[in-house]
Amino acid sequence: MKKDLYRIIRIAVLSLLLTACGAPSENAEKPHRVENEGDMQSTESKEDQSDPETKEEPREWPVEHDSCMVQELGGYLYEHTSASPYAGAEITVTDYQGERLSDGWDEPAIFQFAGEADITWRYYNSLAEMETAFDEAAKQETEDGLLRFLYYTFPLAENDHVLDLYQSLKREFDTNGHPLRVWGVDRGKMVQFIQETLKEEDGYEYGYLQNRNSKINLFLKDRTAFGLTLLNMPMDDDETLEYVFEDFFQRYGEYSSGWGLDEENLYWIDHEERLTEMEDPKRSFREVRGIDENWLSAGDEGIMSYFGLLMEADYELPLTEDGRMLSLHFLLSEDDEEVVESVDDYLYDFRKENIISAAASLTERDGETFTDEMDTSEEEGKKELRYYLLNGFCMDEPFDMTVTDLETGKVLQERRVSLSIELPDTITYPDLNGDGYADMRVGAPAHASGAKPVEEDYTSPTYLLWNPQTEQFERKTEKEVLNSKRAVANGLTEEEQEEKSKRERSDTFAPVQKLSEWADQEDYIKLIGEKMTEYEVQKGDCLWRISERFYGSGYEWMSIIRAEDAPKDPDYLPVGETVLIPEISYIPKDPLSRGGLRSEGSFQIEQPYGFSYYFLDDDVTYAFWEEENQIHSLPVTNPVGKNPFHEPEDWEAFQAEAKRCSEELCAERVSNLAFEKYHMEDGCDLYGYSFVYDTGEEIVEYVDFFKFDNVNMSEVIGVRKQEPNTVLLNTVRYVAASFTDYGGKPGMGWSDDGTIPNVGADLWDYPYLHNLFEAAREQFEASDDDGEESVS
Repeated sequence: MKKDLYRIIRIAVLSLLLTACGAPSENAEKPHRVENEGDMQSTESKEDQSDPETKEEPREWPVEHDSCMVQELGGYLYEHTSASPYAGAEITVTDYQGERLSDGWDEPAIFQFAGEADITWRYYNSLAEMETAFDEAAKQETEDGLLRFLYYTFPLAENDHVLDLYQSLKREFDTNGHPLRVWGVDRGKMVQFIQETLKEEDGYEYGYLQNRNSKINLFLKDRTAFGLTLLNMPMDDDETLEYVFEDFFQRYGEYSSGWGLDEENLYWIDHEERLTEMEDPKRSFREVRGIDENWLSAGDEGIMSYFGLLMEADYELPLTEDGRMLSLHFLLSEDDEEVVESVDDYLYDFRKENIISAAASLTERDGETFTDEMDTSEEEGKKELRYYLLNGFCMDEPFDMTVTDLETGKVLQERRVSLSIELPDTITYPDLNGDGYADMRVGAPAHASGAKPVEEDYTSPTYLLWNPQTEQFERKTEKEVLNSKRAVANGLTEEEQEEKSKRERSDTFAPVQKLSEWADQEDYIKLIGEKMTEYEVQKGDCLWRISERFYGSGYEWMSIIRAEDAPKDPDYLPVGETVLIPEISYIPKDPLSRGGLRSEGSFQIEQPYGFSYYFLDDDVTYAFWEEENQIHSLPVTNPVGKNPFHEPEDWEAFQAEAKRCSEELCAERVSNLAFEKYHMEDGCDLYGYSFVYDTGEEIVEYVDFFKFDNVNMSEVIGVRKQEPNTVLLNTVRYVAASFTDYGGKPGMGWSDDGTIPNVGADLWDYPYLHNLFEAAREQFEASDDDGEESVS
């Protein structure tokens, strides 16, 4: 058993030393990357640089003997001045006891120790000498009741890297029960390598650091490694043994908390640049070291704040199956107004504090001269790129893209495209529409400090389709890509296919006047309109039969209205009696509903799939570049009570006010103004109006429905470019009708903070509703009045 322990310790020390020397492991894989020129050296020259003293005559170092109480051991080791940078101390402790006296979260821990430590210092000319000596020390037996520690320190050579050290240690010591962890501690000034011990207790797995079974407990600070290893295991009290490690290591800095590091973090600690080359398609990426200002503002002084900033990318792309090849070159844009040189540290500052892009934006760059790539050479001084990154958002930066025909050398296109600045391989080139040409899919990775970015589902990628007529890539939305794919399949132009799709668009929530006899009324929302049809009772009629005749089902007989002086017996209908038949319609409920937008105890409202939804506030601007059917909704506290337009005169007054606003605010641009009013089975009324607005370039549809219950109300607004269908009208009506008030306050409401959030509220008599006539005027007519070009 003791021989196995010696063997483990010997391997640990050997691995440490070989890694620091830069000697490769026999099983190490070659990275599929080309590093800096300074990193590409022969083994011989690297060994020469990492151990310059091997060229000189070995020096004889005297052995030093010393002792101290365990209480002073941590301070003694920290303050000791070694005769050589390669130093080791064998420490034997007798009569050990340990106790923690205090552990303040914002101050160093205080310990009380008993026992005496005998210390033997040995110095070496090289790491190879250290390895031999440590191997011998590990083989020595320890008397019962004693603790034996080995302290060691050595510098990393100029061309040795932190990632190399980690990979070597990981190959040797990382196991399921004892994984190797790496931490950035002391505000990014130190790196800690430690082998964690996992234990299962009461069905839960716990991780322990500084455990007796942890073979590695190594720190790096200022390119110097120092570690402390327990050579024997004479007691079962892990906690008190941790005190020795903590008392010593805390003197180098605060290490009780930190940030876990992965291989990407470790790489950028001591690398300035990285070139990655891949195949199928052939492509290369040049990254430089950037700084995440989130970490700087948190006080980090390195390590955790570094990340790989994509500076340049090249692709060789087969455009078609017949082998035509294109070259695509992407270069991080360097606009003069965005570059500021810092006086103290010569950092390029590319602060982008307001670029949270939900989708990659593209801007034509025809005829513009692009800047040269940024010079990061040492002659220009230390230059790093400092970016402001936000967690959880898709971060894109502007790259200048150049497309060249590889056979002719002709430049086909120059434009600006937005890409993730962290994830190199974010572009793929599938044939998106099936026309035989490669297209471009630009992913939208999300940044998270301290972690490699990944693509998120909540943000759609950007698409660029190859246009064989113009021989350029053209930006398309996801819906436009689908339209192009259908056009290719149907042999139509994209414009013809778009018109075809509009005509055939599914109108899921179109109301029906009659239900089939097998229909379940629970699957529909019933609306009772204001329009009445008079019917004179014929011989043999009853309410059930009349209901069947008008509604397709006898179950609506209770909706039929009789005169006040009519017989009270529903089974007795005198021939010639006149009854009123209300107009009833049924809206199919969403069969794919996931519950929509809800607030526990306050409200619930549907949000059918296939539409763009926005929280309703004081901005109902129509975004032409988004999904064409845009719906704004957000239930709020009801300031006017239930059914404010229930009485005919109140509803007539609202219609008159709306007509006035359409004429005074929008001149002759408004047409097809229509109003709707319904009664619902929950006792609420549903009100709405719609119109079309002529911008001068496009016809835009506006729809507004609102429903008032006892505590809360909901206004639902829809807007889109005009189409030859009623999808928007029917969907907005359905969403508003689906509103259910549970009575709890949603936390948002009209005039809660003393302001009126609704657009145009001060221009008509209903400030608790949005004035869509003013919304249209503000977006389109106001820009014309200012001499600006209207949105198109």
